[in-house]
Amino acid sequence: MGESANFSEMLQKKAVSWMAVACVAASLLSFAVVRWTRHSTAVSAAAAVNHPREVARVTFAAAGDVIPHQAVVQAAAAQAKLLAQEVAKEKDTKDAKDPATAAATNSPGTPTATTTPASVENPHAGWDSLFAGVSEAFRQADYGFVNLETPVAPTHSRGTKAFMFNAPMALVESLKSNNVKIVSFANNHVFDQGHAGFGESLEHLRDEGMQFAGAGGNAADAWKPAILEKNGIKVAWLGMTRWLNGNRNPEKESEPHVAFFPYPGQSMGAPGRDEAGVLEAVKAARAECDLLVVSIHWGTEYATAPTPQDEEMAHKMLEAGASAILGHHPHVLQAVETYVTEDNRNTVIFYSLGNFLSNQARNYVSGFTPDKTGEQRDSLLVKFAVVKKDYGPAGIRFELADVGILPVWTENNNLQVKRGKVKTPFIGPVFMDREIARLQGQYDELDKIGEQLTAEQKKELIQVSNRLELFKHRRELLLGRTGDDFLIAPPGL
Repeated sequence: MGESANFSEMLQKKAVSWMAVACVAASLLSFAVVRWTRHSTAVSAAAAVNHPREVARVTFAAAGDVIPHQAVVQAAAAQAKLLAQEVAKEKDTKDAKDPATAAATNSPGTPTATTTPASVENPHAGWDSLFAGVSEAFRQADYGFVNLETPVAPTHSRGTKAFMFNAPMALVESLKSNNVKIVSFANNHVFDQGHAGFGESLEHLRDEGMQFAGAGGNAADAWKPAILEKNGIKVAWLGMTRWLNGNRNPEKESEPHVAFFPYPGQSMGAPGRDEAGVLEAVKAARAECDLLVVSIHWGTEYATAPTPQDEEMAHKMLEAGASAILGHHPHVLQAVETYVTEDNRNTVIFYSLGNFLSNQARNYVSGFTPDKTGEQRDSLLVKFAVVKKDYGPAGIRFELADVGILPVWTENNNLQVKRGKVKTPFIGPVFMDREIARLQGQYDELDKIGEQLTAEQKKELIQVSNRLELFKHRRELLLGRTGDDFLIAPPGL
């Protein structure tokens, strides 16, 4: 009995000891869990501070060649006249309903709709109407850009003819009113009105508050970039041309110059910078800004692909510090290339944006004339942003972001005017995707009627079907060349 009692007592003591150990272990485990939880919470809190963080951005909308062919100028004037007539008609209708108001309004010295010049009714002489189909995209951006392929020199005009241009001030005023705040003034037509007309054009652009790239009051300034600053971000635009139509800059470097970068053996004796000099200009421009855009007039007219030497030069300019290259001159679209630089920047090359506003390919008929004859009416409106990003301990970076392309078609009712189907000429860019959506809606409504279509509705259905086919076909051809990696919807879709 004594041994049994001692054994039982020993077991009880061991049980108590194990319980004590278990309690201590539980306490330690609980403490560890609390410590782990606290540490985990601290890690989660630290992870909640996300990088990169966007600090600010500036947005751009860019398009290609604006060329004031005589027919384009006439279309603007016709639109201004049409608007003036519509305003006069509306006023006459109101006057008929309220003769007392009409008598007071038409008292001596008071201008009337029928006597007021069209420029008063439409401050930009009809040019706004030509850009109306795409203006919203420019207005949504902080800055719009186009290649202004013409002098603006009414005082020093030598006249205009085929391949020799001169635009009225109303064109520049309209561009500005549509939020185009910077233009390229480095192309093969800047000397169409001589050196005096070139200098006058620069004066008008300055007076209008329009920034320009690729030209300056002297030789040195021509190679300096235009600096756009907004939201604490500096974006520089460096412009240049590889063609001058046999012209050359003034002999005196103190006079207005264009930035000329001729192809080897193609300058016709005109002096300009060589590749090394251009890359120096790119590096110098990059040192003045947070992000650099290059606008360059290059390539071969109507060629659907860039030359190998232009591709090589584009890559060199990007490696030298540029982040985007906007090309123009071929009058047709060329490829869009994404390029990652050695310092790991995402950059883009638009080798040719095409004609944005011109009278080229005016006789094109889809399905009737060869596809290539319509290429001068295909173009792109490009959107992109420059973003300031905070990478925390790694610092601040400025990056190209949100690049997008909008397929554009230049409407031109030349053939309809010739046939007498319409009275007022119109030439202007429209968004392909927006037109496709609009026409598809019209087609669907007519198609629902089915066999009950009237004779007029049948004609309308045929017309709508042909227009819809036109836009779908041109869109397919366009994206086949540029790719659809950057395709975005236009405003309103």
